[in-house]
Amino acid sequence: MNYKKIHLGKLIQAFVKENNINSADLARKIGKTRQNIYDIYKRDDIEVKLFLAISDVLQHDFIDELRPSDRKKTDLDAIFNTLKRIVEEKLDENSSN
Repeated sequence: MNYKKIHLGKLIQAFVKENNINSADLARKIGKTRQNIYDIYKRDDIEVKLFLAISDVLQHDFIDELRPSDRKKTDLDAIFNTLKRIVEEKLDENSSN
């Protein structure tokens, strides 16, 4: 399967700009500084935990934008849900330590 390279920071930045979302508000909602947000916009890769937090705060399914058109959504939904469950379990482990 051929995946195109996607710059995740630019994807988030474009959404924020198109929806007139204040970067400082986004930063506050995910527990980061405004400078952190600007740094995120420059990244082509973002850790899953942060990516999910941003998606949740912005109430936007960025994963849907990343789905290759030649894959069935149900297959990727299963993968995403498994990945999300793993991340949530890891977060629970870290918060209990």
